[in-house]
Amino acid sequence: MLKHKTTPLQPIEHPLFNEHKIRVLVKREELNHELIQGNKLYKLELNLKHFRNSDKKFLLTFGGAYSNHIAATAAAAHQFQIPAIGVIRGDELAANPAKWSHTLVEAQRNGMHLVFIRRPDYRLKTRDDFLSLLQQNYAEQLADFVDPQFDPQNAYILPEGGSNQLAVQGFQSLAEELDQQCPQWTNLYCAVGTGATLAGLSAYSQYDIRRILNGVATINDSDYLMPQIAQWITTVQPQQSNRWQLRQNCHAGGYAKTDPELEQFIQEIWPQFRIPIEPVYTAKAFHCFWKDLINHEISKDSVVVLLHTGGLQGVG
Repeated sequence: MLKHKTTPLQPIEHPLFNEHKIRVLVKREELNHELIQGNKLYKLELNLKHFRNSDKKFLLTFGGAYSNHIAATAAAAHQFQIPAIGVIRGDELAANPAKWSHTLVEAQRNGMHLVFIRRPDYRLKTRDDFLSLLQQNYAEQLADFVDPQFDPQNAYILPEGGSNQLAVQGFQSLAEELDQQCPQWTNLYCAVGTGATLAGLSAYSQYDIRRILNGVATINDSDYLMPQIAQWITTVQPQQSNRWQLRQNCHAGGYAKTDPELEQFIQEIWPQFRIPIEPVYTAKAFHCFWKDLINHEISKDSVVVLLHTGGLQGVG
């Protein structure tokens, strides 16, 4: 259903790279699709096929005000004329559209029906009876969702971040493309919100004992992600996968937060490479690489890939 472009693996240069005797390349996945850019394209691809082959009538998914997944799902639903509901964390936004992020504005413009719920209720989203609770507690916001009418049995649920086993499997094509473009890569850095991107690339990239994938957590308190990532990898690659680690010291205070060090990187260091990034995900991953470089954590002769996961909606 979703066609994506082969994206450049762009070399970037800096005196420090020469000093440390490493090569650095940026995988430009923000260029893989006009509307559904970055890693979200791969997460949605197999899920949308599965939806089409099911008897479900609409998509229902979850996210925060700055969720790339919400933006991508809304764009995909609009493109394929699929009704979609976005359950958004933070009921204070329901009556205050002036405070909506560009992500939410675009999602609604693409036809996604937004339902804003209280944070304690949002934490219940994985419960089996969640849709019944949603129907009971937020009937007023659901009243305008009329084609089709809201019925929990008709919902195809996409988890927060779009991450499930199908999403992980969707990264096989990206892993193979990267290996074809640069078989000798040794280090990879990517942002982690839920871990599906890290899991998919670790499982499907060609095994090499030298390789290490750095998943950079963009949230604090991310320990709970590790068992899920490990399970996803084992399910699709039970034999041998590339090494990975979850980097938990580069979140800059938590989701969608920054600190002076990250802001300095975004404003003073990264612009010289002339590749646009955003502060919620990609900047944190690239900043983690930069800190490793400064701290001499990257071995001589390494070939480093920085994965640009998109998320540029509203960045201009």
